[in-house]
This record gives sequence, structure tokens and C-alpha cells, in this order.
Amino acid sequence: MGKITSIEVQKRNVNRVNVYVDEAFTFACDAELIYKQGIQKDSLIDVEEIKEIVKEDEFIKCKNSALRTVEKTYKTEKELRDKLQQSLIDTKTLEETISYVRTCGYVDDLQYARDYIYFKKGRKSFLQIKMELQKKGISSQVLETVFEEEGGQEMEDILMQIKKYMRRFPQLDYASRQKIYAHFARKGYNSELIREAMTKAGELLEEESDTENFFY
Repeated sequence: MGKITSIEVQKRNVNRVNVYVDEAFTFACDAELIYKQGIQKDSLIDVEEIKEIVKEDEFIKCKNSALRTVEKTYKTEKELRDKLQQSLIDTKTLEETISYVRTCGYVDDLQYARDYIYFKKGRKSFLQIKMELQKKGISSQVLETVFEEEGGQEMEDILMQIKKYMRRFPQLDYASRQKIYAHFARKGYNSELIREAMTKAGELLEEESDTENFFY
């Protein structure tokens, strides 16, 4: 048993308090829990028992916060962890929560990366997609797996982009083609794929032009 000698509201979060037992800091918890447990200054408590109650309360609150977060938007494990850390959750509770949502399938970095590639590959190069996934905290092991599954980028992933970009140039002369090539090379597309797509896009634009002239 121990005697509560002080209950202090935290400066950074007025909804939480630091509890001191026998003059020593013992634990921190939500002020609401203190009220529910009827704990006040000079109360006698079983320290280990109240710590277990606090631990369970922290986990439930963190878990519920995690579930609300993933219900709104699909997140990577890192994104969820960063979001939860904003609430000043202790490391142990945080990791237990992450483990819980991972086990339940609410966060799955492998599936997240697969879905991300599927929706982005027609608009961005694999290099751009890979860099974006890295920023989201996807591990190198997961990235290696998903890009190996995907194979190389196909013509369909770049053709419409190049065709649309080509429309910016009144004439597709040598200088224009060099600018077009450089633009997509900077995005990380394979050089051979760019050249092939430029040729195909040029043919499609010529066909469209001939059709327009025919009906004019």
C-alpha cells in the first residue's frame, strides 16, 4: 500500500495528471480515471493494482483512437504510429496498440503498398511511387517484394501521359522531343520505355490529326 501525496495536472496536457505516492512520482494517467477510481490526495492505494488499472485504461483509449483513425483513412503502420504519438502515449502502450491493429488486419503495409502501386502506376513512375512509399514508412523488404511482384512498368503506364504532354508543343521537332524525353527521364521512367512511348504517342497524335482534317 502507499499514500497519495500529490496529484498534479500536466502542463502539456491538462486532461492528464501525474500521481505521486509517498512523495515519489509513481504513474501518469487521465484525470477522468482518477475521478472514476475515487483517488484523491491522502488516499491509500495498492500501487501495483492501480498501475494495472491505468495500463488497461491507456490501452483501451489508445486502441479506440487507432481504430477511429484507420476507419477514416487507410494508413501505413508508420503513419498510424505518428498519429497516435501526438497524444503523448507511452511507448509500451503504443507498441501494444500497433501490434493489436496489425494482428486484426487494420494495418497491413504489404497490402497498402500493393494497392498504392495499382492506383498510381498509370500516373507516376515506379521510382516516384517507391520514394512516396518510403516516406510513408514502408520497409525496404516490403518494397522489394511488391515491386518484384509488379515487374517492370508497361507501355500503358506512360503512353497517355506522354501523349498528353506532347500536346503542349506546336511542333514535335528535335528540341521538343528532347524536352519531352528529359521531362519523363527526371520522373524516373526507363529510357527505352520513354522512347517507345514517344514513338507510339506521336503516331496516335498523327492519326488523330488526320481524322480531324478528314472531317473538316
